[in-house]
Amino acid sequence: MIYKSVDELEHFSFRDARIEKCERLEKGLLLELEAVIVCADNSQNSNFTDSYAGPLHLRLLGAQIQKAVKEGYKDYDANDVLLDEVPDTPLTEEETDALLKGCSGYDLFDVVKVEDSQNDTGKQLYLFGVDKDEDTTYWLQIVFEKAVAEWDKYLNRVQKL
Repeated sequence: MIYKSVDELEHFSFRDARIEKCERLEKGLLLELEAVIVCADNSQNSNFTDSYAGPLHLRLLGAQIQKAVKEGYKDYDANDVLLDEVPDTPLTEEETDALLKGCSGYDLFDVVKVEDSQNDTGKQLYLFGVDKDEDTTYWLQIVFEKAVAEWDKYLNRVQKL
């Protein structure tokens, strides 16, 4: 890989990202992603404009999934009356493993750093938002030591809407 960005997840945008592969490694977690945007302020971006990376490998070293949740929802009618409510559903360890193994083709739409005052381990804490389809969203709370993003080339510049 030509480009290597370490611990700069805030300098990427995952709004268009698609998961091609996800696997647990002995030393963490590997995500192979498409359509990740390298922000202009990323240390590896000499274009100084938001640009799509070619296939990107994101390794989360020392990663542990602390919590995985299937997001609930609320349905309202036109008069803003609650019709149906489904709460968030925590996933078991087996369901989380199945999600990781079967998430090829899912969207990784958000990666958010969590400011955790109780996290005195020196590890980083992030939430990863994953869409299976229009109706199914998962949130993974992952703690890790280091995030290493690697890619070989830049693709198109991101078009501003």
